[in-house]
Formats: sequence, C-alpha cells, structure tokens
Amino acid sequence: MNRLGPLGAILAVVPLLAFGPAERSAPTHWALLIGVSDYIHFNDEEGGDLPGAEHDALGMRDYFVMHQRFPEENVRLLLNHDATKAAIEEEVTGWLAGSVQAGDNVVIFFAGHGSQMWDESGDEDDGLDETIAPADVLPNSTDNDISDDEFNRWLGTLSTDNVVVILDNCNSGTGTRDVTPFSRGRLLARDINDIERPAGVTRRALPGQEDDTGFDAGETRVLELAAAQPFQVAVDAYFPAAAGTEAFYGGAFSTFLLQELWKAPADATYEEAFESAHEALKRNRFQQDPYISAEISLKDMPLFFVEGGGARGGDMALPVTVVSGSTAELGAGLALAITPGSVFETLGGARLIAESVTQRTTLARIVSGRVAEGDYARLTAYRFETSPLLVNVAAIDTRLAEALEAALGATPSIGLVEAEASFSHLIVRRRGDELRVVGADGFVRHDAVPATTEAMADLATLLRKEAAAKNLGDMENPAQGFGFGVRLLGGKTAFGLGEEISFSVESDRDGYLTLVDIGTDGTVSMLLPNSESGTVRLRAGVTVTYPEGDVYFEAQPPVGTGMVRAFLTAEPLPIDIPAGELYRMGGEDFAAEVAGALIAAVGTDEGAVSLDSWGTASVVYEIQN
Repeated sequence: MNRLGPLGAILAVVPLLAFGPAERSAPTHWALLIGVSDYIHFNDEEGGDLPGAEHDALGMRDYFVMHQRFPEENVRLLLNHDATKAAIEEEVTGWLAGSVQAGDNVVIFFAGHGSQMWDESGDEDDGLDETIAPADVLPNSTDNDISDDEFNRWLGTLSTDNVVVILDNCNSGTGTRDVTPFSRGRLLARDINDIERPAGVTRRALPGQEDDTGFDAGETRVLELAAAQPFQVAVDAYFPAAAGTEAFYGGAFSTFLLQELWKAPADATYEEAFESAHEALKRNRFQQDPYISAEISLKDMPLFFVEGGGARGGDMALPVTVVSGSTAELGAGLALAITPGSVFETLGGARLIAESVTQRTTLARIVSGRVAEGDYARLTAYRFETSPLLVNVAAIDTRLAEALEAALGATPSIGLVEAEASFSHLIVRRRGDELRVVGADGFVRHDAVPATTEAMADLATLLRKEAAAKNLGDMENPAQGFGFGVRLLGGKTAFGLGEEISFSVESDRDGYLTLVDIGTDGTVSMLLPNSESGTVRLRAGVTVTYPEGDVYFEAQPPVGTGMVRAFLTAEPLPIDIPAGELYRMGGEDFAAEVAGALIAAVGTDEGAVSLDSWGTASVVYEIQN
C-alpha cells in the first residue's frame, strides 16, 4: 500500500506399552513423528538429502512430550533410514491400529520429500497421484512411494476420528525458484517421465502443469495441515546462528508452526494456530502458502484435545531437565527462537537467564530462588537480537556492487556480503542485462532491475524496504499467549489499483493499538495513532474496523507486496506526529524508531524486553495491476 491518503533431547527406545487398549477407559494421545534427512538411495544435494527434516521431527517430539504432556510411551519417532515404507506402514496399521481407541487423539507428522506417481485410477487431471517419500524411496521406481490412496487405507485402520496429519513436504512444486546454499526444496529429484507407465495409464505428465489436488490425507475424517499448496515448493531452510546459539536447518513451515504451537493460548483451535503459522511465514518472507483441510470440523476444536482432558498452552513454559549447581538445562531451544539473555521464571518464583541455546536445549543461569528438575520455567522477557539485513553481492560486477554501496550510504540496517557461501537474507544475481533479488529460500523477491550503475539507487530503495520489513517483522512476542489479530476486510489479500482497503482488529485483552504499514514502495506509515484519531483504546472482545465511514484506504502504485503490523500495548507508544501532518511516515530509520518505542513502552528486565503486557499481529497484502 502506498501513500495511504486518509487512510532433551530424549531419544530413548520407546518401551512396550504396559497396558492394552481394553485396560483403560479415558481417551489419550498418540503421536507418530517421521523425519527423513538421509535418503538411502539419494545423495546429499538438492532433491536428495534434507538437513532439516530430522530436526523438525525431534522438535515436534519435544512439543508433544514437554508441552502437551503426551505420554512418552505413546510417542514414537522414525528417523532417517528407519523411516522405510514398511516401517511407516507397520507403525500405523500395527502399533497405532492395535493401540488406539475411539476418542483418542492421534497425530502423524511427516517431514521429508514429496513426489508423484502414475495415476492408475483416472481421477487426476494431470495423470499423477501425489506421494510422500519414505527413506527407501527409489530413483527409478515408485514401488516404495506412499500415495495418498494407500496412506488413507492405513488411516482407515484407526478406531478414532480425532486424527491430525501434519505434512512438511511438496508434491509438484512447479513454482520457479533458484538454488541457494541456504535452502532446499522438499521435492524429490526424480522425473516421472523416466518411470515406465503402467498399462492402464493413458495420460502423460506435462511439464509445468499446476496440480491443485495435492496429497489428500484422509478426506472427511482426518484434519490435514500441509506446508504448501500442491503446486508450490515447501523449503528446508537454513536458520543462521546468533551470539550464544548454533545454526540449524528446518522446514520453514514446521519451524514457524512449532513456535506458534508453543505460545498458543490454551483454548486456541487448529485453524487459529495454522493462521498464525501462515502469518509468520509471510512475515519472514517465505513464499509458500500452507494448506489446512477446508471442510473438517476438527479444525475448529482446541489443539490436540481429548474428551475429559485438560487444555494445555497459554504460556511459553519449558521443563527443567537438569540442575547442576547454579545452572539449569531447559528442554527446547532454537526451535522456539530462544535467545541468550532471555529471562525465565518458575511457578515458585525462581529466576533464570538463558546463557546459551542449542537446537534442542537452553542452558540457563539460576539468579535467584530454588530450581528443581521437573519444574517448568515460563519465558517472561526476551532478548531481541538486532541484526542487519544481509545482502549478497558476490554474483554481480564490482562496479555495480560499489554503486549499490554508495547508493545505500551509511545504512546500518543493511550489510553487503561479498563471500558467496556466507549466509545472506537476500542474494543479488545477474541474468543478462538485468539483476534479480532472490531470497534465501530461492524465490525471487525483485526482478528486472537494470544492471547499470544508475539503477543501483532504485535497488537501494528496494533493499531499504526489505530492511524495514525485517526490523518490524523481528518484533514478535514469542510468549504472547492471548489472541490478537488484524485482518483485511472481505478476506482478500490481493487488491487491484484503486480498490478500497480496510482492516479489522480484535484482541482478547485491553490495550492501545498501533498499526504500521510497510508499503510496496518501502514507505513506513503509522496508520494508528494519527493526528486525527489520536490514540485508540482496544477493548477485549470488541472488533475495531479502520478506517470506517466515508474514509478509506485505496490501493495505489507501485504494485508489489506490503505488510501491516499491529501492536497492542498497555501504554501508547511514545511516537510524535509532526505538526500539520496526519500520519507519521519514514523509511527503515522510522521502522527502527517504532521498534525502539515499543521496547520503551513495555519495559525491560535484565536488558531483555518484558513480554507480559503486549502482543503483535500482522497481515501481508499484494497490490496488483
């Protein structure tokens, strides 16, 4: 939108069940978690091994055991070479089918590759069935693929309708993306046309054809959450290390879904958690759009519920797994984006400060009180790591890189990277007489930039917009624990030039509302408060529409993607509006000012930002010709 006018790593072998299905009456939870990073018949390359899939499955295990309190003996892992087709079938049709009773909650999670196989039933327009790829999937045969039809037959052996399937893979991925050192597509590197078609198949697989059916996990009796639309690429992404942490790979969808699940309110529904994860993907500039079953009533139920079971969630609380002197180890770590310097408190009043974070644990210093193994420590203050937007210019001419550096000037929010293999949020690449800006996920952010020194001023403007979006996007409350959302009225997220745009905002808590737009041209505009409306007090449970009446926003050029961030605080943000101006506007410097004002309004604890009194939400939109 532009010129808005008024507008624990616990990997023990799972023991045999100590009871049979007939010996209990209360519903319980079960989970089968599959992560394939190392494929038996494929190499460590794009379309082969996936560095982050095992990490995703382990992170899910931590969540279900530590946060949702699933019985440990009811949670099983199949990782890498153990996750063969036969093993997956046995776990579903043997272990789960022989253990699950009516009313039980079953979760099946798969992180790995997707693929396709010839459709012999004739119900696919493109002639192909979608599949998931177990560890022993074959390069020149689909014998070991698991089709959705076959998977559904396995699910049909379960004695409950309370089944949730989470898939982090892609099946067709016709969307174009560049290969980067920092991501891999979760689509198996195999050409279906090299595989012999069965005699009953008459259709050929046409290259570039979009398939909108996807992997259907269970039709009407199973809730499916998938990482991307059937024709999109789901990515295995690199998440860089900050001071006191270690880098890791993970599925973009799984990583953000996990974070949203850990902090979800106790009464959050599947659809609400899904929408929060979708928002997080867009806020972090990932191009994939996840999918949730449309007609399944289960999506409106509380997360992982069973009849008679108590609700979980509402606090970002981590279990204390080890205590040694003045040091405690907490379960879960980078999967939740925990940072060194963040503050935790136990129910008994003990305080801990995180000192280092690994992929699955947090090492904390006990600064007061007594801490024991088995305690839960709630995240109360978060140390935000401020870092510049890193832009890789290794692939362009020196003269262009120097012109871009000159055009950016002294811009601390943007750093140019000259080493090709060094992590960068954005990569500038040359194609003929033009430049394109590619995200770390391989998808194009900006295209058709002339490869001239004169055009570097325009490229600098685009990068400043990206830096502003990153700055405000990073200001996310990781322990929000209450509902707060901003939506575009009418449910649209794409608008033609001249179309009217307005927002609705609602919250489960009272507070002051701030709305900030990062427009398609990079302009940062504080929509609320403004000199006309003043501060806006949002009441719990009351939906506010803005603007309303005869005033409206209008979609204006340039075309492109923008984002609106909403903040709810106990006190108004201390930002002045210039005399005679309706809105406060600026660039990446103003984005930094908004972030600083937010910290000033909510306060700090041991240098970390206090979390109890504020919330965030966002919505990404597109302006089209």
